[in-house]
Amino acid sequence: MNFFKNFKNLLSESVTTLVIAVIAVYVLVTNFGGIDNLWLFLAAFVPLVLVLLAVLGLQMSKKSMAAHTVLLITLFLGAGRAFILAITSFDFGSFSFSANFTLELIINSVIFVYLALVVLSGLLTNEFKGGLGSSPVVMSALIAFLFFFFRDGFSGAVLKIFPPVIALMFGSPFYAIVLLLAGVADVPFRFIDVLFNGDILASPISYFLFTAFAFYLIYGAVKGLLSHKKE
Repeated sequence: MNFFKNFKNLLSESVTTLVIAVIAVYVLVTNFGGIDNLWLFLAAFVPLVLVLLAVLGLQMSKKSMAAHTVLLITLFLGAGRAFILAITSFDFGSFSFSANFTLELIINSVIFVYLALVVLSGLLTNEFKGGLGSSPVVMSALIAFLFFFFRDGFSGAVLKIFPPVIALMFGSPFYAIVLLLAGVADVPFRFIDVLFNGDILASPISYFLFTAFAFYLIYGAVKGLLSHKKE
């Protein structure tokens, strides 16, 4: 049990920062390209960059547990599922794994295990006991949650809002706003794509309502970031 409790302290702060930076570069490289449509590429890439900037910012602000948790939730939960499915695909009949252990799967699995152990270490040592405080960002997060709930459903809303909440719990409203912005940063690019490459008139009223509200959230997030920068 002590191994799990002390795992977060296994690496020095500088080495941990380097590890987070390497993971960020790896994520960028593996997610760069593959989409021919410029607007859809930006719709996928810009939110990713915002998440990674928030993670690096949290790490450099000495909020390592928040950085690891956000990275795990936003980018490596899927890798964890793939890892579990891979190691449980062993067939005793053929005495082999049915899963294809690609290099990407192995790297993602190693990163997932590392992040999961760090987060588990934080949970065992009560690092997640901070409150949300009374920051105006809390109300913005609640509004954003309602938006995501009506647009994406409950599970989608939870996955979108949990990273900003983690940042708030560790006293980082600025990076909470960055993560909130990441949740809607794809909307302008998707709107442009529909405008020029799709049939905008065939879109339902709900699309226009959600798009308009997403633009409002983006405006609020940018305004919040600028106000925090001045402080």
